[in-house]
Amino acid sequence: MKRLLDLASDVTVELDGGLRIVEQVPRLMAMLTLDHRTRYAQGVTLQQFMPHEEDRCRFENLLRASGEDVEAPGLEPGVLHATLRASGGTLLKVEIFYVRFSVLNSRGHYFVG
Repeated sequence: MKRLLDLASDVTVELDGGLRIVEQVPRLMAMLTLDHRTRYAQGVTLQQFMPHEEDRCRFENLLRASGEDVEAPGLEPGVLHATLRASGGTLLKVEIFYVRFSVLNSRGHYFVG
């Protein structure tokens, strides 16, 4: 699934069950910042880059709901439109694709692109 998102997205990130970015994502930081020293977002939430409260709430609600189907947990991908804040206050309108997947001994994780 991640490879498909990589083909369709400028940036793909993995989020943990708390919706925090799991690993370093230099491409995300390059897209959102001009500060070359700030290249990693590991441990922060993607919502921190969303200036509008309604985008943050919708993002969280949709991702959490994607894992509630008992018959096929995590097999329901989705998409939403949101705004991200880049460096200098520039607002980027983006289309975010997501899918939940399971990790042993952990709450579900998500691929987001």
